[in-house]
Amino acid sequence: MLSSTRQLQRAVPRGFPAVAVETLRETLASQQVFSRDASSLPVTYTGRGTGGRSSISGITSTVFGSSGFLGRYVVNHIGKSGSKMILPNRCNENARQHLKVMGDLGQIVHLDFSIRDADAIKYAVERSNVVVNMVGREWETRNFSFEDVHVEFPAKLAEICKEVGVERLVHVSALGASHTNPSKYYQTKAAGDDAVRAAFPNATIVKPAKLIGTEDRLLNVFAEHTCKFPLAPLVDDGESKHQPVYVDDVALAIQAIVEDEETAGQTFELAGDKVYTMEDMLRFVQKTIRTPGYPKILYVPSFILRALGAPHEFLLRKVPFPLPTPTGLTKSYIDAQSVNYLKNPRVPGFEQLGIKPAKLEGVVIDYLRAFRFGGYDAGDVAGHLQRQKS
Repeated sequence: MLSSTRQLQRAVPRGFPAVAVETLRETLASQQVFSRDASSLPVTYTGRGTGGRSSISGITSTVFGSSGFLGRYVVNHIGKSGSKMILPNRCNENARQHLKVMGDLGQIVHLDFSIRDADAIKYAVERSNVVVNMVGREWETRNFSFEDVHVEFPAKLAEICKEVGVERLVHVSALGASHTNPSKYYQTKAAGDDAVRAAFPNATIVKPAKLIGTEDRLLNVFAEHTCKFPLAPLVDDGESKHQPVYVDDVALAIQAIVEDEETAGQTFELAGDKVYTMEDMLRFVQKTIRTPGYPKILYVPSFILRALGAPHEFLLRKVPFPLPTPTGLTKSYIDAQSVNYLKNPRVPGFEQLGIKPAKLEGVVIDYLRAFRFGGYDAGDVAGHLQRQKS
């Protein structure tokens, strides 16, 4: 808004009377269309339309981590309701262009930023009434440690949100985040949760279980290892328990949290309705992709996998150029396999948000058919169906 007389004088034609400029300034100031004067009102105050992408929900949200696995689904669902979105990221245009079409024309704005730049963070959030943080890392690099991403940035973001008057902060953590977890990843997630709560007590913390979906780093890794190696490696005995959840369900839950002010200050644990061990999931993947000689599993002691992964992790923290993704072979990932990751039944979850999570079997894991041995029609199941048809 052109709030000062000096700004108006630059904007209006030369020779425009000074008295008229001052009158115009006072008129604009009295309207305060885009000010924070209405910050105490519900975020749906200015909602208009039928609820689709071309509507106006009244929500202006800054979404950090929008280019990640979960982020693209969250942007899509928030965009469906006609919300404006500011997407700070450090990607080039090719890596973020798919996000632009998830909202109506002009509704999505990209910003370049760094998690270490407080001014850039403030610029990204000061126009928004809702901020969602999904920034995270599964391994450390030369540029970013777990503390940088999971602790220092969330703390800084929460402080800035409180300072500029953001109404809602939704912070995405992880199911299993704990100071006593042997994995550094989960330890720093817990420290980040504490820092967010301290700076922004009304923040909503979301703790999803392991995410399943087209771009996941769990079932895809199991399938890739099965295809590449004679036996797919499994940490120790593979008995750690998990409740994997479909990524789109988590995105729907975050959308519901963003649009429901009563969720402020709460913690939600989002998990699937079925418990699997790591071995269960590996066997399930191998059965789905119709692995010859199924099951094909090699149980590897964790200390051996740590030794195998140590050189790669050392190089990740030292070399100034990208290295292959070390999914499934980092110390933090290996350490995490000694703990169970189950939802606490006393903590709110999907049920309180009116969402029924999808089952892992069926359409949800349809993307795994790309790994099927011999093509889509290979294997006993396809052969049985062909015999029925004949």
